[in-house]
Amino acid sequence: MMLRNIEPSRRNFLVGAGKFAAVAPLAASMPWGAARAATPANACPPVSAWSDLASRVSGGVLRPQDPFFNDVCRPNNLRYNTLPMGIARCLKTEDVQGALNWVQQQGLPFAVRSGGHNYAGYSSTNGLLIDMSLMAGVEVVDKKEGIVRVKGGTGNALVYKDLERAGLTITHGRCDAVGAAGFLLGGGIGFSMRMYGIASDLLTGTTVVTADAKIHKADAKNDSDLYWACRGGAGGNFGINTEFLLRTFPAETVSVCQLKWTDNQADVLHALLTRLPNMPNTFGSKINVTLPSIQQRCQGIGSEVSILAQLHKTKGKTLKDMFGPLWETAQKVWVHEDIPYWVAQDYLAEETYPYYYQEKSSYVQASRISRDGVQTLFDAGRLQPGTSMPVAYKFFQTGGACNDMRADATAYVHRGNDWLFSVEMNWWQPTDPQGLINDNLTWQKDFYALTNRTFSAVGAYQNFPDPTLDDWAKAYYGENLTRLREVKTKYDRDSVFNYGQGIKPL
Repeated sequence: MMLRNIEPSRRNFLVGAGKFAAVAPLAASMPWGAARAATPANACPPVSAWSDLASRVSGGVLRPQDPFFNDVCRPNNLRYNTLPMGIARCLKTEDVQGALNWVQQQGLPFAVRSGGHNYAGYSSTNGLLIDMSLMAGVEVVDKKEGIVRVKGGTGNALVYKDLERAGLTITHGRCDAVGAAGFLLGGGIGFSMRMYGIASDLLTGTTVVTADAKIHKADAKNDSDLYWACRGGAGGNFGINTEFLLRTFPAETVSVCQLKWTDNQADVLHALLTRLPNMPNTFGSKINVTLPSIQQRCQGIGSEVSILAQLHKTKGKTLKDMFGPLWETAQKVWVHEDIPYWVAQDYLAEETYPYYYQEKSSYVQASRISRDGVQTLFDAGRLQPGTSMPVAYKFFQTGGACNDMRADATAYVHRGNDWLFSVEMNWWQPTDPQGLINDNLTWQKDFYALTNRTFSAVGAYQNFPDPTLDDWAKAYYGENLTRLREVKTKYDRDSVFNYGQGIKPL
């Protein structure tokens, strides 16, 4: 459902605290992991206050009994499906200013959301949810330089559609339901990053509403410290970004494939992890080692190694050349050579839906990967207790242009690596009992620690936030943390923007 096409009605915006209390238990009982009612320490504002908020935001205000309330507030990770008191739907920068002023006057907690895909639930709140998803659109503002303006609430699906129409591309992800803002602010990975750089490397400017409701047009010349911080400093730390200016590239033909191996998996994974970093920057890939669900194990289904890969047109080189001998032993799930760029993305795209999960990540250099080390991972993988859903550990290929910038050139510090490793844990409630979930989360923690020791992996990707991560600030931001805290102190000394793993002022 494309909620940005819905015309909100003001007749149902304003409800009293009594109606809120009555509807909360009903909302919590709804299907699809409906939002849990939560009682913040702050009292729910009176009807007059909600009327005031409705006058400040042109997209309207939703309360728990309104149509689409649960659809708008439901996050992708159902672990964090908390019911807000209300949702302010912003259509323009002035709406964001109004919502920010109002929520501070009321003393309520708040969160900002466009796509709702924050892995750790940091875009959920039991106070006011500032919904940016109606502030959507992409336009070319400088055809000669290839600069586009992306509005702050735009989802990836619309970014893809509008860039395709313009014959352009950027470094982008696979999931069309993700919000572009969170993707860009935390770095942004994709199959073209070895050629173009991390997505935030392409950011030439951004408009930010800071805690004092002032508007900042940040770029290399104006508010350059804020601009630096917005290129990898993650969302929700310095303000609300209402638009982004991005450098683009012509969308040219590419070749894409999905390959799979079920035999000699440790040999295959080791060969992939050590061979592919030597390929041209025009090549990008993502490797999955998939572990079966409990039900699949009962059917005799085991683990498998698979890869999605993309090759921009490279003189005299084909996908087969990238893989060498591995090509002959692979099952070709599908292969498409020299097809239009945006047609190719349909094959690489990932469909997503709300479920329960946790992800842990780190960065690896290919020189640290040994055959014995890879075998260690497969041995540990066989110890996973299993849930009703398959899980995977993954390697996103970095390197190339991602490593061309210094670690301190932008807030995104993770340079000099070949792979972004992550291990996921997925489950469904109430299908999986809590004891089994806990056992699997313990396995995930141990597997993550084992991988980091075995491959000397470091850091963690800030766009895969992990609430269980030790020393998360150092893992996400490394040597850039002090400078980020200086920027935080300058623009948000009182931590108006504050969440569990938010950057702290000095």
